[in-house]
Amino acid sequence: MKKSYPRYNPVDWVTIIEKYAHKAGKYKLLELDGIWITTNELKTITDLNNKVLERLAFTLLCLAKFKNKRNENNNSWVNNEDSEIFKLARITTSAFDKDIRFNQLRKLGLLEYARKISNLNIQVLYVDDKSKNELFISDFRELGYEYLLYKGGSFIRCADCGILTRRTNNRIKYCKCCSNENKLKLDRDRMGVIRKSRI
Repeated sequence: MKKSYPRYNPVDWVTIIEKYAHKAGKYKLLELDGIWITTNELKTITDLNNKVLERLAFTLLCLAKFKNKRNENNNSWVNNEDSEIFKLARITTSAFDKDIRFNQLRKLGLLEYARKISNLNIQVLYVDDKSKNELFISDFRELGYEYLLYKGGSFIRCADCGILTRRTNNRIKYCKCCSNENKLKLDRDRMGVIRKSRI
């Protein structure tokens, strides 16, 4: 975590890490470099011709295919919280509009809900692994941006953490978080030099 996550704070993470480390023995270890999105899947998404729905559909597809790799019996179900799905898709909207967006995809025959009212899982119906592989996704932190990059958007991968971030100018090399971390580190280094020079 220290090496790979710039915002790592042991106080915030120790309980979670211990919890999952304790459960780890129950599950088979899976090494997954990423998932392929196929030509037919991308065509289904781009045919929506709606920027918000396309990002939502792409995010749901990536999550479903990831979960299918983790469990061969998953059958393209997604059980993430709505808020997490929309955050990954980079869609800001109200709780009411979230339900409307899901329902729009359902009416188009792309999603199905669980039969139990208490079960909020969503089944993605447009997974097509038989079609030609077209886009490889290895980073799931910014799925909405991954789709916009595929569509020709202007993005860079942070030189430190590798996260996808918008290119606001040609000199940008870091995401906002790593840029702030680097600035703090430089400030600390400068203060250290000043203190040494005074001694």
